[in-house]
Amino acid sequence: MTEKVEPRRSLFSRILGPALVTVGITGVILGFALSNSGSTDIRVEGNPVIEALFPEPDAEVLRQTSIGIDLIAGYEAELTINGVPIPPDQINVLRDLENPRESAQTSGTFGSTLNRFLYQPLEGRAVPELQGDRNCVVAVYWPLSDTTARSTIEWCFTAL
Repeated sequence: MTEKVEPRRSLFSRILGPALVTVGITGVILGFALSNSGSTDIRVEGNPVIEALFPEPDAEVLRQTSIGIDLIAGYEAELTINGVPIPPDQINVLRDLENPRESAQTSGTFGSTLNRFLYQPLEGRAVPELQGDRNCVVAVYWPLSDTTARSTIEWCFTAL
């Protein structure tokens, strides 16, 4: 009776090949996990001052959608939409979610966690409606304690 002798497998096929496949699969899984976590705008995730952008970057919205930024308490902001500076009297500042009308008129209280600066496109205003395509916003913000310490964030979205 003849005995079958299996050929000896190489080091690559026994150890290195499976190790490389495992590392590759782990890398792909880790890449998906990191790319899908939280906001799509890393500048907001890495910036403790900014709580939200409206609309979100790369969103698709209607032409009359409100545009703005939500900051932590104790900050002010200015908005520029598609290169047009928005006058301060056209920006609604909401600091009290329970009473937004009073909040916009009195600037609310700084004990509140809401500090939202919103612009609503309307006829007769600086930007009556958003462009039917890509729109970009620049928000300049600063702490009330140091009005010279200004920072800027820019984001874009599409209006339908």
